[in-house]
Amino acid sequence: MRIRTPIILFLILILLVGGIYILSKYQEKKKQEEKRLVKLEEAVQRIEIKRKEGIDLLFEKANGKWRMRKPKDVEADDYVLGRIADEVKDFKYERLVEEKAVNLKKYGLEKPEILLKLMERGSNTPIEIEIGDKNPLNSNRYAKLKNSTKVVIISSIFTDLLTKEPIDYREKKIAKFDETKAVRIEVKGKETSYKLIKRGKDWNLESPVKSLADNYKCDDLLYSITGAEAKEFVSDSANEDKIKQYGLNKPSLEVKITLKGKEKPIILNLSKNKGNVYLLRGSSIYRVEESLYKTLSKKPKELREKRLVRFYSFDVKNFSWKKGKEEFSAKKEGKEWKALRPFKSKLNREKVDGFLRSIEDLEASDYIDNPSGFKPAVILNFTLEKGKKVSVELGEKDGKLIGRERGLGYLLVMKKKLSDIFPENIKDWKAEEKK
Repeated sequence: MRIRTPIILFLILILLVGGIYILSKYQEKKKQEEKRLVKLEEAVQRIEIKRKEGIDLLFEKANGKWRMRKPKDVEADDYVLGRIADEVKDFKYERLVEEKAVNLKKYGLEKPEILLKLMERGSNTPIEIEIGDKNPLNSNRYAKLKNSTKVVIISSIFTDLLTKEPIDYREKKIAKFDETKAVRIEVKGKETSYKLIKRGKDWNLESPVKSLADNYKCDDLLYSITGAEAKEFVSDSANEDKIKQYGLNKPSLEVKITLKGKEKPIILNLSKNKGNVYLLRGSSIYRVEESLYKTLSKKPKELREKRLVRFYSFDVKNFSWKKGKEEFSAKKEGKEWKALRPFKSKLNREKVDGFLRSIEDLEASDYIDNPSGFKPAVILNFTLEKGKKVSVELGEKDGKLIGRERGLGYLLVMKKKLSDIFPENIKDWKAEEKK
C-alpha cells in the first residue's frame, strides 16, 4: 500500500498537468479564433485597393501570376501581392476596440482612408475591409468589415502593404527567365562585341575569336540581366519619337539571349543618355542601374577562360609527361603517389601534390591566337575521376611559359617558366625510405 500510493499520486499529477496543458491550448486556439477578422476557404484571386486621396488599384491573378489592371495593365510584383493575399486568407486583428461602435468618425471609419476589396476563387461576392486612422499610440490602424460595427486594430505591417506608391506594386524585373536554359548570348556595341554559345555545360566564345569562355563570368552576364530592375518606368508603349529621345534608335549595346526550346530570343537595347542608362525591351523603356551596362560591356578578352586546365588537383588519379627524352608517369594509390616510370618507387606526396596544384593554378596573362609552328617542349597527360582524360602541351617563348589543352586553336601565355614547375631531377620526388 505504501508503494502504490505515491504511484497513484504521480499518475494523478500527470493527468492534471496534461489536462491543464490541453485546456490552455484550447483557450489559446479559441482566443485566436475570436481575433479573426476574415477567414477564407479559397485563395484570393482579386484585390482592389481604393484610397481616400484618389488612388485606385486593381490586381487579378491568372495562371499563377499577379497582374495589375488599374491604373495600368502591366505585370505586378508577385511577392508584394502574394504577401497581401496570404495575410488576408486568415486575417487576424491585434485588438478589439468596440464591439458595437456608434461614432465611427473618431476612428476615421466614417470615410475610410483605405477600402480593401477581396475576391476569393469561385466567388462573386467581395469581402470589404474598411481601414481608418492610425492608432495614436503607434502606427497600427483602426479597421472594420463593411456593414459591421465591430472596430478593431490591425497591424501596421499589413497596412504598409496597402499604402505603397502604385509603381511599387509593379514587377520591376526587366527579364525573368531560367538562366540554365540560356544557350546563346550575343552583344553588339560601339566599344565591344562578342558572341557566346553554350555546348553541354561549358560556354564558348565564338567571336571575335574562338576560345573557351569563363563559365562563371558568362553566368554573371545572365544573372545581371535576370537581376536587373527598373529604377524608373519611362514608357510602357514607346513610339519612334520616344525611342529616339532616349537614344535607343542607335543603342550603345544590343543584347540577344537565346533560350533552349524558344524560337524568339530575348532582345534588350541599352543606351547611355545624359548620365543615365536606358533599356528598351519590346515597346517598354526603363531606366536601369549603370552596373548592368558595365557588366554587359565586358571586352571579349575578359570573358575568355584563363585557366590552363579546368580540373582540380585532387581529382587527378594518374599523370605522365614526356619532356625531351625524359618520360615520367605516376599513379595514386589511396592517398599515396607511386612512380611507374622511369623507376618504381613511392613518391613524396607533398612534392607531387605541389606540382599538380602549380598546374591547376596556371592562368593566362595573354593569348596567342592562330599560332603557327608551335612545338611543345612538354606533353602532359592526366587521368581524372570517372576516367576523364586531359592532355596539355607546354613550351616557352621569350622567357614565358606558353601552353594549351591539346586541340585548342590558341595558346595561353603565362607568367611562369618550365623550370618553375618541373623538378630539376625527378629522383628528388622519391619518398624517404623508413629506417
